[in-house]
Amino acid sequence: MNLKKALEIRQAQLEDKDCISLLLSSFELPLDGLENSKMWVLLENDGSVQGVAGLEVWGGNGLLRSVAVNKNLQNRGYGSALVKHVINEAKKNGIHELLLLTTTSPNFFRKLGFKEDNRENVTGSITNSMEFKGACPKTAILMRLSLS
Repeated sequence: MNLKKALEIRQAQLEDKDCISLLLSSFELPLDGLENSKMWVLLENDGSVQGVAGLEVWGGNGLLRSVAVNKNLQNRGYGSALVKHVINEAKKNGIHELLLLTTTSPNFFRKLGFKEDNRENVTGSITNSMEFKGACPKTAILMRLSLS
């Protein structure tokens, strides 16, 4: 994917794990359940990880999680590019609806088409995600995006 400043998005590899953990921790995002996620990273020209976004697949639903972009690159469209990349991947994998939990960025996700909903309305296997089981606080806002 062509981005400003020649950054690229690719699927995360094992050697990216420490950089992903460090980036997510710097934003106080949960690491629990990452092993159940497919992750994508935003790379600088030198190969350094500058952003991350993840997808957990739960039947026909997906959980968008762990979206973070290095603070020095924020507000330049990189977070949106990462989320749009994950949305496209979710569609390719037959996911009908994408959900997320956020405590800090509902406005960012609204701009990408996500709508708020009550967490109590979520049913099915996706509730077995670590994010729903407690990695995200009960106060986190649930948001949905229909992909059909």
